[in-house]
Amino acid sequence: MDLDEIKKAWNSFDENLAQNLNVDDEKLRKDSIEKTEDQMDYPYKSEWVELIGGGIVAAAVLIMSIRLIAEPKFFIVGLIAVIIGIVYMRFSYIIIGMMKQIDYYGMPMVKLQARVAHVKRKILRFRKIQLWLFPLYLLPLIFLFSKTVNNVDLFAHLELLAVRSIGYLAVTYLAVYLINRHLYDKRFASIEKLIERLKEFEKE
Repeated sequence: MDLDEIKKAWNSFDENLAQNLNVDDEKLRKDSIEKTEDQMDYPYKSEWVELIGGGIVAAAVLIMSIRLIAEPKFFIVGLIAVIIGIVYMRFSYIIIGMMKQIDYYGMPMVKLQARVAHVKRKILRFRKIQLWLFPLYLLPLIFLFSKTVNNVDLFAHLELLAVRSIGYLAVTYLAVYLINRHLYDKRFASIEKLIERLKEFEKE
């Protein structure tokens, strides 16, 4: 093999190597984008569950309130729960809309990072509002269910209301904390790492 043939073989090897590297980089980039989309899918589905579940609960509470319209105190607390439930549903509707607007494959990584960060901030803001409102949402439900299911007027048994409220609030806040940590905090931390990796591909 003469020198020219060696040079041609070497150049061909370089070209094949570069092509293989480009293919590997593109595959890694695609895999990272798919993982980013998959991680975001968990909060997305969770918001749909909250939207649909919130609608079912609001409808049930409204029906119970109407049935107790002859007793204004129960009707009023029922309406309070329905209004707060609608606020919760509105939050989920907004988040779902924001998530649906994210274009994982056609959006520059810097813009994708900014969009995800904006969604994260919005979710955290809504979560804070929801946690503050939750006692005003739970207490009417306790009043209504006790009256409807057990025929117990908790307005006349405030000590029983206090015991039930403390227990329900403790369990619910723990559940909300664990759900937020698993479905949101960990997912968004993973998404942020994946996007940083994708930004490196974009620079290259």
